[in-house]
Amino acid sequence: MNKRIYKGILYLSLAATLPFISSCTDSTLDNINKDVNHPTEMAPSFIITDIQMKSAFNIIGGDYNSYLSIAIEHEVGIFGQMYDFDQRNTGPEDPSTYNNCWEGQYNLLLDCKDVIEQCTSGNYEGYYLTRGIGKVMLAYNLALLTDLYGDTPWSQTGNYMEYMQPDLDKQEAIYQDVFTLLDEALEDLPKGDINNISKADLIYAGDANLWMKAVYGLKARYTMRLLNRSSDKPGDLRKILDYVSKSFTSAAEEMKFAHYDATTSYNPLYAFCRSRDYLALSKSLADKMISRNDPRAQQAFVDKKLRQITPDDEAYLPAPNGTADNAQQSYNQSACNWAESAPTQFLSYHEILFLKAEAEVRLGQDASATLEKAIEAAFDNLAVSINAAINSTFSKKVIGTCTLSAADVADYFQANVLPLYKSNGLKEVMTQKYLAFFGASGESVEAYCDYRRMLGAGENLIELANPKNAISPAHPTGMFPLRCVYGSGDTTTNPKVYDAYGDGSYVYSEPVWWAGGNR
Repeated sequence: MNKRIYKGILYLSLAATLPFISSCTDSTLDNINKDVNHPTEMAPSFIITDIQMKSAFNIIGGDYNSYLSIAIEHEVGIFGQMYDFDQRNTGPEDPSTYNNCWEGQYNLLLDCKDVIEQCTSGNYEGYYLTRGIGKVMLAYNLALLTDLYGDTPWSQTGNYMEYMQPDLDKQEAIYQDVFTLLDEALEDLPKGDINNISKADLIYAGDANLWMKAVYGLKARYTMRLLNRSSDKPGDLRKILDYVSKSFTSAAEEMKFAHYDATTSYNPLYAFCRSRDYLALSKSLADKMISRNDPRAQQAFVDKKLRQITPDDEAYLPAPNGTADNAQQSYNQSACNWAESAPTQFLSYHEILFLKAEAEVRLGQDASATLEKAIEAAFDNLAVSINAAINSTFSKKVIGTCTLSAADVADYFQANVLPLYKSNGLKEVMTQKYLAFFGASGESVEAYCDYRRMLGAGENLIELANPKNAISPAHPTGMFPLRCVYGSGDTTTNPKVYDAYGDGSYVYSEPVWWAGGNR
């Protein structure tokens, strides 16, 4: 072929393909340094899964519940750091006590914010159901954070470029954000999602109606939480009854994490007790049951060989609160400590009923029918834990039976509860709620919040037995921990948190804002 013709053809070919070569090269160069194996953005539905699992296992059922079950006397610490907490040697004022939860919870807040942002203006705009769930989980964790710590960093968190050491927000302002988030969630949830998130949502499998019932239940809980600060208590109590009417109608609807398969995942209380034998049966809790001839006292306690025992057995030996020996395998335990697959409750059906009963009593209404239903739901919840302990797949399992029934509730209520209710309705409602929160469901934290709310109102309705709580010259306010101490992750790095922490003794003298304090 003539060389000129060849060159001409070659040049024409190159000219024709150059735009494509250039375009391909630009696209390649744009993506050449992207690490496709380590994406920087995760689909918000996957983040929701992670938030729910970590909230249940690490936060609700984690260190908060372990320590505060001792403070509220659902359990007694008999060894290690649990013994020291029970004896008030160290723990309540030590910033390392809750640091795992402190840091974990702030990470969860950021994850929730990430979900909301992605579903608002990112690649997942229009995923309203997912955004609504993100707002519920953010409200839940934010409320729990301020319930335990009072004033705490919030509005400036997450913006590290601008706020390396964020300010502490006031608890009152934080709760305003909690209610705003819940109201916004009620708007988002019924709008649905573009894709099906049933597998990603481990609580309600993407059921918007159940999420909305949970939101109304949380609004009832938090409205009751702030009752001492209400300018219209009767009005807020009526709001609580309205919220309850829109919430759960059975235990099948409650907000819980029920995915412990006893093979790769376990109930957090069980996991703690299996690895560390640090908790024993609380004498003050058992005494409250025994004084009422409560059928739960016949089935919820075990000896050191995990054999079911009753208060009449020779082997019956609960641990005295605040004065127990520093010794493992010395006292009885709760059967619930071995409930390997029992669900963790975010918000239970029995709590909804107890909120209704309390509101009715405070409004001067007859709450006896509601109270009986609440106790029946509480019995059912405890039975789930006891049966999980009896049917454990582990070699250490509870030896016994669980026969708690509706007939037991009816007899118990008529013979023992109703006379006490007629004598002091509010006291019996709150005592039964306290007993209902005992177990493997992670509800001791909620009992702790109730107790502090009652203290703030000057209501001595639940009697605790730990002598360390008593006022003394060395401790003029006593040593009941009125709040959790800030985590060491921030007392050592944020001077604003460090100043609020001081020497840690404030946990014994300064209640949180909703319990009558200033911070």
